[in-house]
Amino acid sequence: MKNLLKTKKNKASARVVDGKLILSFPDALTPVLWQMDLDEAKASALEVQENKKDNIYTLTLKTPRGEAVDVASFSDRDTAVKGLMAASQALSAAHGQIRPAAAQNNAQAGAALPPREKGIGKWGGIALFVVFLFVLINVWSSLVPRSASQSKTLSTTLSPSGEAGVPMSADDFLQNR
Repeated sequence: MKNLLKTKKNKASARVVDGKLILSFPDALTPVLWQMDLDEAKASALEVQENKKDNIYTLTLKTPRGEAVDVASFSDRDTAVKGLMAASQALSAAHGQIRPAAAQNNAQAGAALPPREKGIGKWGGIALFVVFLFVLINVWSSLVPRSASQSKTLSTTLSPSGEAGVPMSADDFLQNR
């Protein structure tokens, strides 16, 4: 029965949403919902620290600047470690939810991303390419000189009287060739 109550009591949860780690510890000594912007905590560490005097275990965030931020305090080590593992699992499962490296590099440099310009879009670019290709082929075909056999064929299609578009017999056609 004690194990059942212990399992129900420990409801530590962690998720990564929009580049933020969100931790919920309703089973902490002081229940807490805590969030951390992952852009600002790239080289930070979460660890469980023991206060032997009070027999309290604290989940602590250590930043690269040497700051220590207490996230939540627990009455036993197992519950604190389960909270740490929940955060670890959320971070490892957050593939694609943490901001891309390019956005992080721009944020580090302090540069804002330029606003996206409205253009012709993907399909507009494809349509423009097709029109350009059509025009290019037509211009190229009009500039290509005709061979002698094509010119001769055009001249032999005239009737014996030299008029174009007048019907002629096959014998007349073959004699003019």
